[in-house]
Amino acid sequence: MNASIPSARRAAGVAACLAAGLGGWLSAQAQAQGGAEAAPGQGPGPVLAIAPAADLPPELRAVPDPGPDPVVPEGAANRLNYVLGAAVGLGPAYTGSDERKTALRPVLALQYGRFRLSSSRGSSLMGYGIESREGGASVTLAQRERLSFSASLRIDGGRSSADALRLAGLPEVRSTLRGRLGLGYALSERWSLGAGLSQDLLGRSGGAQGNVGLRYVLPITAQTQLGMGVGAAFADGTYMRGRFGVPASAAGTTSPLPFFDPGGGLYGVDAGMDLMVALNRHWVAFGGVGVSQLRGDARRSPLTVRATSYSVSAGVAYRCCR
Repeated sequence: MNASIPSARRAAGVAACLAAGLGGWLSAQAQAQGGAEAAPGQGPGPVLAIAPAADLPPELRAVPDPGPDPVVPEGAANRLNYVLGAAVGLGPAYTGSDERKTALRPVLALQYGRFRLSSSRGSSLMGYGIESREGGASVTLAQRERLSFSASLRIDGGRSSADALRLAGLPEVRSTLRGRLGLGYALSERWSLGAGLSQDLLGRSGGAQGNVGLRYVLPITAQTQLGMGVGAAFADGTYMRGRFGVPASAAGTTSPLPFFDPGGGLYGVDAGMDLMVALNRHWVAFGGVGVSQLRGDARRSPLTVRATSYSVSAGVAYRCCR
């Protein structure tokens, strides 16, 4: 028992460093860009959370993907693995919207050694790695017993003014290429920490966005696994203006919404609960429920009609050749 105390202290130190370092960097970015201060009496409400990261809108995914399998098959590092399936999900039309949309999405992943190409849900179903990964093309840069570090590229699809009625008359959020660095630390076989920082690489006003999260995995049976996680999302002023701002050029003219210039910082919290059941050696069924809540300037944005949003999803996939 005494031997576990230093490990717990080291884990707490890693968590604190991840959160402090990421928060400090983004705060500096926000100050440099003249981010707006929160108005008196307009502070965010109580935190409410429950949602798998892969089922939230792309701009509000803070919870890490599921952690590693207890045992990785010998030779798996040099084996071609893939996931192929589909999932249906119900969630907001955009972050902060009161409109709901149902979508059927593919679940895809292809991995060979340190390299992976996947959708976000496909990446989590692959089952390897302790770091938080989004969809796209990724590579594991370093892997230790408890620590993992990765880099990835993904297409950010942006947002269209046709996605919801409230967006009519506003400039579209342009699609872009984002680069991301991800860090994961396994506190134990069931607990893991994750952090990530992404940047718009094409200069299309996508800015920088980061997240930190904590995840717990509970094996219910040999075939069934329950995952739970909580997290927080941060962004700089450029990202916030693109997603939650109303430019002067549109305010009161092409859009009835008033001018709003948000600053950077913490903008969302989320948590999630998901269930994964192995139907046989290759087939797996999965589902999840969740809640996310906008904070700070994102919550105060004229675009935000409903600060707290819910999501549900379910799907099935084929995994080979683990």
